[in-house]
Amino acid sequence: MHLRKLFVVSLLLYLPAGLAAKQLLQTTTSWEGGEIAYPQGKAEITSAKLIIEQGKTTAFHCHPVPTMGYVLKGQVEVETSSGKRVTLGEGDSVIEVMRTLHRGTALDGQVEILVFYAGAEGTPNTVLPADDPEGKYCDATAS
Repeated sequence: MHLRKLFVVSLLLYLPAGLAAKQLLQTTTSWEGGEIAYPQGKAEITSAKLIIEQGKTTAFHCHPVPTMGYVLKGQVEVETSSGKRVTLGEGDSVIEVMRTLHRGTALDGQVEILVFYAGAEGTPNTVLPADDPEGKYCDATAS
């Protein structure tokens, strides 16, 4: 049995009555099929709550570290700079594209996303293209 599945099964065996664990996502790729790769260095986990107001769009940016999002509220369209798109709604989990420029737009109300970054000390979790002119973190060809 796969180790992650074994962990979830084991966890369920030890939960007291009235409690449950539900796996939200298990994947080896990002939402558009891209590879997930961990950065070198000392591991650093970060979580954040992202809020996008209705009709607003984030700037194009990239994540050089594995990034998981869970939509708490609303609906968001995520679009890469090459035009690949996905729409996510309340209760959806997603692994974001890595090193690929993308942005999000709030549809039909405010969006709240709980975000987890599996990074490394000294490596930024989110990078704007203007802050990465040499392409160290954002791969312009991977859009």
